[in-house]
Amino acid sequence: MGNIHKFSEHIKSDVAMAQATLSSGANTPTYFSMANYDIATFIVFTGARTGSASLAAQVRQRIGAGGTEADVTGVTSTITTADGLTVLQVRGEDLNVTGGYTHVGILLTAPVAAFVVGAICLRDRARYKQATLPA
Repeated sequence: MGNIHKFSEHIKSDVAMAQATLSSGANTPTYFSMANYDIATFIVFTGARTGSASLAAQVRQRIGAGGTEADVTGVTSTITTADGLTVLQVRGEDLNVTGGYTHVGILLTAPVAAFVVGAICLRDRARYKQATLPA
């Protein structure tokens, strides 16, 4: 018999950044626990941009719900496409777990001009099917 599990039993979806216009600034990342997941995928969607604006996307890690933050090495992208999608993925083993980092988020920075942007986070490969998992 084929896989009959529901999408929501294995993948947790969250808004990582509500759609907004970044102009000479960055969002404040929302962080999500990786305690019960193997992979986090950030889907960044872009809208209108001013001129040839670019957007820097960097997956970040944090210790617990409110501790020290740091970049996840190698999980970054420079986005120059308006009205498009960019996907960044981080595995649980990419985090510095020995340093206590357990949460992931995405930092989006528009260095100069305006860029309309938003992002969602999909955490998948849930380790415990149908369990009530932490946020």
